[in-house]
Amino acid sequence: MNAASGRRRSRPSSLLLRLSLPIFALIVTFIALFAASASYILIRVQNDHTAQMAEQSMKFLYRNVEYQLDTMSNMAAFILSNQSIENLLESEHPEPFEAVGDLFALRGNLENLSLLSLLGGSGSGPAPGAFVQQTYEVSVAVEKESGLYPIATDRYYPSTGVFKSDDLKKEAWYRALSGGERQTVWWGQRSGRAGAPMIYSATKKTSIKDGRVIGTVLVGADVGSVRALFDNASLAKGYHLLLDTEGRVLVSERYGFLEPVGELPYLRDLEGSGGSAAVRVDGERNRVMYETLANGWKLLTVVPESHLGRYTLAISAIGAVAAAAALLIAGYWLRRIVARVTVPITRLVGAVQRPEVLEFKEPLPEPNTGIYEVDTLNRKFDSMLFTLRGLIEKSFAEEIEKRQLQLELLNAQINPHFLYNTLDLINCRAIMAGDRETSSIVRSLANVFRYGLNRGQAWISLEGELKQAEAYLHIQRMMMDDLSVEIRAPGDLLSARIPHFCLQPLAENAIVHGFAGRTAGCRIAISVRLDGTSLVLRVEDNGRGCDAETMNRALREAAQPNDFGSGSGSGMGQGPGSGVDSASVSGSGTGSGSGSGYGTMNVHRRIQLLCGEAYGLRYAPAEEGTRVEAVLPFRPPYPRDEERGPADV
Repeated sequence: MNAASGRRRSRPSSLLLRLSLPIFALIVTFIALFAASASYILIRVQNDHTAQMAEQSMKFLYRNVEYQLDTMSNMAAFILSNQSIENLLESEHPEPFEAVGDLFALRGNLENLSLLSLLGGSGSGPAPGAFVQQTYEVSVAVEKESGLYPIATDRYYPSTGVFKSDDLKKEAWYRALSGGERQTVWWGQRSGRAGAPMIYSATKKTSIKDGRVIGTVLVGADVGSVRALFDNASLAKGYHLLLDTEGRVLVSERYGFLEPVGELPYLRDLEGSGGSAAVRVDGERNRVMYETLANGWKLLTVVPESHLGRYTLAISAIGAVAAAAALLIAGYWLRRIVARVTVPITRLVGAVQRPEVLEFKEPLPEPNTGIYEVDTLNRKFDSMLFTLRGLIEKSFAEEIEKRQLQLELLNAQINPHFLYNTLDLINCRAIMAGDRETSSIVRSLANVFRYGLNRGQAWISLEGELKQAEAYLHIQRMMMDDLSVEIRAPGDLLSARIPHFCLQPLAENAIVHGFAGRTAGCRIAISVRLDGTSLVLRVEDNGRGCDAETMNRALREAAQPNDFGSGSGSGMGQGPGSGVDSASVSGSGTGSGSGSGYGTMNVHRRIQLLCGEAYGLRYAPAEEGTRVEAVLPFRPPYPRDEERGPADV
């Protein structure tokens, strides 16, 4: 009986038989083919690795050069969108000498911007700031429509300052910019007495009030900062090229600054905005990789193909020896490997396929096969699942923290004491001049900033949020002929704590989109009510209106997890039948250079990040106009909040 049982246990299983012979035949066939093809495969792998090193060098340059250009663009965007600079450029003075203070204030702002390069960079890989140590040239060439034109410097000189635009009108880039061919122009030139190579960008500054051109913003950077990046991404064989749109060299290890190379045969044959091509340069075959930057400039990397295939002979010999050794060893170990590994691997696969394991509800079973590798594989796979769960939770927490830090950074960009003192000064001057209307506007603007800053806190009292929206709408009533505002909120709810900056973007969205092209009979109503454990803030208008179901569907789709990490921050318009519309991101706050304000999509996402996915925005059907509600958890104030005013929360 025992002998029979022993024979049954020693008999191979059907799975083992079905695996052993096919796997053995497959391995023998594979090794036979490998003997003929191993050299080719290994050569391709090594050559691809060498090519990837060149591509990584190319990507490093592309990322960091794009970072340089983005920094320059962000400086220009900050100047274009900054309300303080707008006021300085548009201020009118009876006498030229009265504009001296504004001129020095604007010059001080430009000098501060020129020092931004001293800050460290960010991004993956080596920090761009580690290689960029130079000061930008930030200047504004004012037009006659600007109040600073009479006292601006007459002759333009490539340095930070405020100049008259007369000298620039003969420049080709200025004519292209004035003719409306491009919104921003980029070029390279030698500047200053020393003739230092520089790269420049220029953007027209138009009045926010009436759209007239009041100046040109110029940002310049020393080419040496880009050359430092080229030095850190140097190639053992080959070179890099940064070309402008006219085919002139801006930076290269081989060519000089502004040397025209656009007529080289291999450059004329490059098609599209990016890619790789095999070309012949100086009689030798080369691999050319190229990408087009956002401003139209091209970045190229040229590597000889002989450098890519330098390991061909050595790899061929190693591949042949490895194939022969593998053929001798495979037969001996196949039986033992298949017999001892098949069953535990099958059990491991079966456990992994269980929904409870995939959903992290229970761990993998711990087998005891006696094979160290198989047992270790099972334990490590179990550890990997546990680590993966932790990484998912950590990534979610880090995303919330990142968005919180972005808001804190936005609030920290304004010096509150300077801002409030300045607004108080303007208010006093308006009162002394008997201009009560201007005084009222300034006080409302001060309230908008005071409650908007909120000391960098993400939560604010409902009373403070309502006062910020009321101050903003007061300014809008001064600008619109017929705008009525109604705010209703129970007194016992005013101390409730809500996420900051929820109401004002919704009110601004109603004005910008709901009342677009309309000046009479405009009405906005803001109401607050308690719905069970939820606090509901409603903003309704009698504007153009929108389809509530379409807007709610857009909110649900844009807030899916696959879009959770995006930083686009696009808003949602109120036009009829509109979906997600990035134009609804209003300019209601101080900008950071890349746009400012919060659209409805940003408000919806921020509420969900702070309160949970059960909360957020929703559109409700309305007989006239648009009705949008912010659903928030009802949170009473902390005891210390009751002792402070709304502005201190």
